[in-house]
Amino acid sequence: MDADCLIKLTKAGLKELICQHDKITIPRIVKQEVVDTGKRKGYPDADLIEKNITNGLIALAKEPASNHLKGDQALIATFKQGRYSAVATDDAKLIRILRAAGIPFILPALLIYALYRKGLIDQETGLNWLKRLLPFISEDEYSMTKLLLEGKL
Repeated sequence: MDADCLIKLTKAGLKELICQHDKITIPRIVKQEVVDTGKRKGYPDADLIEKNITNGLIALAKEPASNHLKGDQALIATFKQGRYSAVATDDAKLIRILRAAGIPFILPALLIYALYRKGLIDQETGLNWLKRLLPFISEDEYSMTKLLLEGKL
């Protein structure tokens, strides 16, 4: 999961709920971006995410032994190790890179839909969670996921 996705799920109050149903792993550079930098800047989400890492709700990736300057590069290198099913992001630039590299990705709202499809949450819960995420995602992402949850697509 990239930093942006992690922050959006946290702000929507969904991070813990998603993490209880799906294994979420972040590269160490994403932890540095979200937790270390966030704490220095006084962002309250940083402490919450750090607690999730400490308590094992979010795992830190075992990354290849190389220095990555950016989170996107670390995400790609970590994914290529073959232990992950997709990269969770809604960053347009990163999505273009992932598509070009043939790496599957999932948008934050589609994490909710995936839990619904697996039978881990019901439709009402999915729609409620989606509404909580709405202020942080695009209208397109919201609308498509809503249609999927309602069985209209």
